Amino acid sequence: MTAINKLQFSIPANNQKVIELYNKVKRKELETSPRFQRKLVWRKQHKFNFIDTILNNYPFPEIYISQGELDTEKMTIVDNVVDGQQRLNTIIDYIDEKGVFSQDKIPVPKFSELEREAKEGFLNYEVSVRYLKNVNRDQVGEIFRRINSTEYSLNTTEIKNAEWGDSEFICFAKQIVEKELDGVDIDLVAYKLNANHRKQFLDFFHLNEIFSENDINRMLSLQFIMTLVATLCEEQYFNRNLRVQHYVETYFDEFSLAPEVEERLLKTVVFIESLKLPPRSYWFNKANIFTLIVELYKYETSFIDTQCLVNKLRLLEIENNQYILDLSENNHSEIPQDRIRYFETAKEGVNEKSSREYRGGIVNEFISGCLLPDQ
Repeated sequence: MTAINKLQFSIPANNQKVIELYNKVKRKELETSPRFQRKLVWRKQHKFNFIDTILNNYPFPEIYISQGELDTEKMTIVDNVVDGQQRLNTIIDYIDEKGVFSQDKIPVPKFSELEREAKEGFLNYEVSVRYLKNVNRDQVGEIFRRINSTEYSLNTTEIKNAEWGDSEFICFAKQIVEKELDGVDIDLVAYKLNANHRKQFLDFFHLNEIFSENDINRMLSLQFIMTLVATLCEEQYFNRNLRVQHYVETYFDEFSLAPEVEERLLKTVVFIESLKLPPRSYWFNKANIFTLIVELYKYETSFIDTQCLVNKLRLLEIENNQYILDLSENNHSEIPQDRIRYFETAKEGVNEKSSREYRGGIVNEFISGCLLPDQ
C-alpha cells in the first residue's frame, strides 16, 4: 500500500440531467471512450432493460467523470467518463435511435414515439455523477482500477467472463456446465436451453466428475465447454483456445447455432452414457472426453455398434494402464508407439492442434470401425 496517490478530499455525488449529459457528448465536451475504459459489451437485451429502468424512474449506479485538459485554442475543456461508458452510450443511442434502437420492433417504446410528457421525463431524469475535480491522470487510473477491482488475479477465462460475460455464446456454455448460472440474468438471455436438456448436460459433466472443484471455481470448466462448442462449430480442431474469443464476440447478441448444437451435443452425451463406462473411467479424463465428444458429434450415433465401440475404448484403457505399470516398473513396453503417443498427449492434456488431431484420428478409427453394415 502507498499513499502517493491519496486523494486530497472525498468525491461528493451530484445530479445531472440526461439532457445535460447528452448535450455535453454532442458538443464533444465529454469523452465516453478514454484509454482506460473497457469495450462496449452490453447485449441488446441489456440495453433495452437499461432504457426501461430510466423510463420507469428506477435508479442505476452512479457515473464517474474526470476533469479533462483545457484547449486554449478552442477555449474548451473535454472531460472523460471514468466509469459509465456503456450507460451513457446506450442513452445517446436511444435518443438518436441508432444501433439496436433503430430496429423496427423493440421491446421498449422508441424515443420519437414517446408522448411529450414521457420525453420530458426521460430527458429530465437525474443521473448521479461524481465529478473528479483536481485529480491527476494517475489518480484517475487508480480510481477506475479500484471501482473495477477483484480480490485476486484473474485467469484468462475469468477476465473474458468479466469483459464479455453477457455474450450469448458464453451464456449458452454456462447453461451447459454451471449449476448456479453465476452472473447470468436468465430473463435477458436470448436462447435458453430446454430445462430437461440442461439437467442432462449437468448430470453428464458433474456426476462423471469430469471437472475438479478447482476447475469449477476458477471457471476452467466453462473454458472447456466454450472450447468444445467452438470446436464443434468449426468442425475442426484448433490450438488451445484460439478461436473461442471469435465466437464470444461474433455471437455476442445471438448465438444462431445454439439450437443445432444443443440437439446434436445432447444426442452425443446421451450416446456416451449408453456405453455405460465405469465411474472414473479413463474416458472421463478431460482430454479424452473432449476427443470422444468431438468425434462422435460427426456421426449419426444410431449407426454405431455400441458393443464394438465399448470393446475398443476399454482395450485402449487397458493398454494405458499397462503402459503406466511398465513405466513404474522400468519395463520395456510392448505397446505400439501410436498408442503411447496417444497416452502421453492425453495424460498431459496437450492442447496443440496437432495433438488434438492425433487423438481425434485414433478415436475416429475406432468409431468408423464400428459402423453397422451399409452405413
